[in-house]
Amino acid sequence: MTDVQARALRTASDLVGRELSLVDVFTGGQHAITLLATDGDSEFVVRAFPAHHDAAIREAEVLGRLSTLGAWAPHLVAANDDLADPVIVTSRVFGSAPGPDLSPMVIAAEMAAALVRIHDLGGHGLRPTPGEPPGGESALAARARREWASLDMRDPVLIHSDFWCGNALWEGGRLTGVVDWSGARSGPRGVDVAWCRQDLVLLGSPEAARLFIEEYERLWGDSIDDIDAWDVQAAARAHDRVETWLPNYVGIGRTDMTAQLLRERLDSWNATL
Repeated sequence: MTDVQARALRTASDLVGRELSLVDVFTGGQHAITLLATDGDSEFVVRAFPAHHDAAIREAEVLGRLSTLGAWAPHLVAANDDLADPVIVTSRVFGSAPGPDLSPMVIAAEMAAALVRIHDLGGHGLRPTPGEPPGGESALAARARREWASLDMRDPVLIHSDFWCGNALWEGGRLTGVVDWSGARSGPRGVDVAWCRQDLVLLGSPEAARLFIEEYERLWGDSIDDIDAWDVQAAARAHDRVETWLPNYVGIGRTDMTAQLLRERLDSWNATL
């Protein structure tokens, strides 16, 4: 156990008022250290963020809105409001990362159904997203800024903001939960839909990206008429950093991925937008 992990465990123990011991270290994310801990009777998830990061407080605020998702979402146990040591303790959502052999088409269908349920929750009172168009000097970024005013920002819902397969948990081919709610916001459906479509492309399946929007719209009962514009917004935000996402994919067991492959798949998708 590293010093940072040990500190997170000590803080979590203080928060819940009993000694927690380490069970496992979860991988697949870069902005938080995520541990599975136990008090001998129950298991908890401990997430520790960099100092002065308010993600633990923001996640604690949003978890109370997720009760209708039941076992699909973590339940708040405790959170530290000291920004010098931001830690949150939640219940464990059972499941694991999607297996490397899990069909992207199955991932698409399951995640579309989950996202419709999430978007049924109200985003009232949460910070709005997106706040501004993407920066950067790429042609995609310039296009995203030109198209910004045409985006439909009406009827905001609860947006996860990082809805990709690594933030979903799975048992076999079934989605069992969604985690990492620190970025939850109030915003247009297209934010999450485009982000998930892009993830499916990075998994190697533009076909799954098409199935995802079809399933989402079928289950929702309406259409996202400006999804093409939202795809451009997502692409512009990924363009300059997609290679840095490799540890996330390797962390969920996608050891077949390389930085070059991520770049090639993104560029191929962007060329169709």
